[in-house]
Amino acid sequence: MYKLLIIPLMLIVWLSLYAGAIDQELAMKSYYKGKQAVNRGAHAAALQLDSLALAEGIFQLDPIQARAEAERMIYLNLLLDEAGNPTAQSFIRKPVQIVHFDVLDASLSYPYHYKLDSYDFQTTFERPAVIVVIKISYPRIFSINNPVEWNIIGSAQLVPL
Repeated sequence: MYKLLIIPLMLIVWLSLYAGAIDQELAMKSYYKGKQAVNRGAHAAALQLDSLALAEGIFQLDPIQARAEAERMIYLNLLLDEAGNPTAQSFIRKPVQIVHFDVLDASLSYPYHYKLDSYDFQTTFERPAVIVVIKISYPRIFSINNPVEWNIIGSAQLVPL
């Protein structure tokens, strides 16, 4: 008689462990898609040269165009609308926020050591650069688990011509 109880209980334990592993795999897939979107957005922003400064022979980024292009690429890659809210095709269920955006211009002396203490990020740039941080949330499969939230950081330098 006890065998009739052990087999279904073992099956329930195994299925719950398997569902937890699938949930963790989907969360990591969401993280990597978010990281890919941030990197693409940062690289697109790093291509936005300031044409007025370029006319004077100074290679620097246009901060307004850079932010607009970074937002456009991030929203495009994560399948978000213009306000950062997920569309029906998106794997994300909560709005994505760009929590930090910084453009390092040509007035700094390079190589420049950039440090962002609030997100524990530091790197050295050789040229003008862009730093983007987004906040993304992944809702878990089981509602008893809290959603996973990440601050994903991406950066890119101005590509020399």
